[in-house]
Amino acid sequence: MFDNDRSSASQEERREEGGVSSSSSPNQANDDDKDNNSNDNFSFKYTESGGLTGRYLLISFDSNTNTLSSSTDISGSNLSQKTVPDSDKQELKDTIMQNNFFECKADYPPEREDDPSLIAYSLAITIGDKTHTTAWTNTSRERPDSIANIVGSIRRITAKEKVV
Repeated sequence: MFDNDRSSASQEERREEGGVSSSSSPNQANDDDKDNNSNDNFSFKYTESGGLTGRYLLISFDSNTNTLSSSTDISGSNLSQKTVPDSDKQELKDTIMQNNFFECKADYPPEREDDPSLIAYSLAITIGDKTHTTAWTNTSRERPDSIANIVGSIRRITAKEKVV
């Protein structure tokens, strides 16, 4: 056992030495990659509402509180909240950036406004100093797949964290 303890101590010393000697590298990496800096303000609000059943869903995240929230009631009375691991936050940010969310149109109108089965969706995202909102419906023809990719990522992480 003594040898294992000494081995563990040696490994810990090496880690500490490595951290001290390379202290400038992490800062340099952060300067080079500001868009993906985990300290950036990051938030989103995704909603879907309407349809024949009058459904409602809100999923939101705020990096200031590191909380993922969801509600299936417009009043927010049945709010569910969980803390999100950094890896999930980064996955969402990467998906948002890879799918060029900030270049999407603000509105993708429905084929017919008077359709009672119409479900309205909206997604508002802030990363750093960029903020954008887009809205669409279940009958919008021009909605790009990139929006579906982002929503899919939001839903995956929400399900994984058992928030909805």
